Amino acid sequence: MAQDLLKDVVYKRIKDMIVNGSLPMGGKLSESALATRLAASKAPVRDALRRLQSEGLVQIKPKSGTFVFSLNDLEFKDLLEFRFYVESKAMELALKKNPKQLVQEISAILDNMEFCINNGSSVEYIRLDNLFHQALFTWCQNPYLEQAYTLISSRMATIRNYLGSNDEHMHRSWDQHVTIVTALRNNDYDSALVALQGHILPEFGAYWGLL
Repeated sequence: MAQDLLKDVVYKRIKDMIVNGSLPMGGKLSESALATRLAASKAPVRDALRRLQSEGLVQIKPKSGTFVFSLNDLEFKDLLEFRFYVESKAMELALKKNPKQLVQEISAILDNMEFCINNGSSVEYIRLDNLFHQALFTWCQNPYLEQAYTLISSRMATIRNYLGSNDEHMHRSWDQHVTIVTALRNNDYDSALVALQGHILPEFGAYWGLL
């Protein structure tokens, strides 16, 4: 049991380092260096890297080594398209099944995001951004959509942190969240969908820059 606990701790710490950018996207990973950094043996580190590979956060390239994931332009576009498809459906179901709970939660998150914008708290803003989009899946109450989002949620959180130091990015993100919340408060799914397209998909004006 103690060994399993150690594996979980090492896994979570490496995952957190990837998501928050301490281990940068595309960076090469060394089992020995990670083991030293985490005061652990190589075995739990190796186990963690295998788990993170299954989540898409780590890429193992034959004869080259192990790397934090990276995406080319086409792969990033595919990721965003998948995200939009599942998130738009989750938003539709959440608005039908639990409109009051959905609007209450995302409105509260939006209030906290505004505080972060006004105080330059970019790290906390990004954490709240992740929670905002997770709320759509929580209140859609469809486990298959939740599982689908789990496939990409950590990669999206990593990308948000990667771009989060860009003030223009953060302020445009804020404006788009306000538009989405306003539409959902008015039970206007069509307007919320248009706003979500503009928030996620590059061809609709999303704020994503090149990775």
